[in-house]
Amino acid sequence: MTFFYGFLFIALAIWSAIFCMLMVRKRADLNELRMNHAVADPLLSVIGTLFSVLLGFLVAGAIQRFDEARINVQEEAGALADVFRASAGFPEPLRSELQNKCTSYADVLINKEWEMMEQKKSSPEAWEIYSDIWRLCVEFVPANNGQSNVHQAVLSAISHLGNYRTLRFAAMVNQLPLGMWVVVFAGGGATIAFTYFFEVQNEKTQVLMTGLVATVMALNIFLLANYDYPFSGDVRVSSAAFQLDLDLFKKFLAKSKVTPPETQRLNAGI
Repeated sequence: MTFFYGFLFIALAIWSAIFCMLMVRKRADLNELRMNHAVADPLLSVIGTLFSVLLGFLVAGAIQRFDEARINVQEEAGALADVFRASAGFPEPLRSELQNKCTSYADVLINKEWEMMEQKKSSPEAWEIYSDIWRLCVEFVPANNGQSNVHQAVLSAISHLGNYRTLRFAAMVNQLPLGMWVVVFAGGGATIAFTYFFEVQNEKTQVLMTGLVATVMALNIFLLANYDYPFSGDVRVSSAAFQLDLDLFKKFLAKSKVTPPETQRLNAGI
């Protein structure tokens, strides 16, 4: 959810809560409301406590999932950098092919797949590049122990790359079910509605209190909506880790064009 739509949602929630409160106040007898305080007060405490605990757990869980998605993206970018660096131990042309594939993978993620994830989609081009990286490494036959060690390291890095890529897409589709959102809105509405059954002599004071309750409720729901989907809206996981990879890859490849082949391996420690 963007901040613009979040502002509209909060404003609508406040307006609706105050409007309904004024309608109840206009039609209800204040003396009758005063007589119901003994019953309404403990019921509001029970409902408010239960809903606040539920909403608090949901928000905390959403923030935790958001942080996990961010960490997984960083780990995926780190695994991609490991593949790029370790491939310096391979002979040509495999070395250049793998490094170019890693560069293309980062470029596609930044410029194509990241936008597609807002619609819960992945890039076929990125999957194809990832498959090519696997194929190039699997088809390579090491000629000595040194190449064999590099081969194992690259295979391990590619495996981690695939695992974290899968976790990224799992986070992309792992959202609160519709039924849970119904519970959230119903619980929030019921909590606010219970505040209408208290007699307050000063109408402006009750308007202010009702508006504050609706504001806090709407802000928490807005927070939940923002963190529930980590790859959409104004609060989302960025592709900064892959942008850093891409900048380093391009810098190294540009430098390797003017660097003697025998020193390229030393310069691979970007």
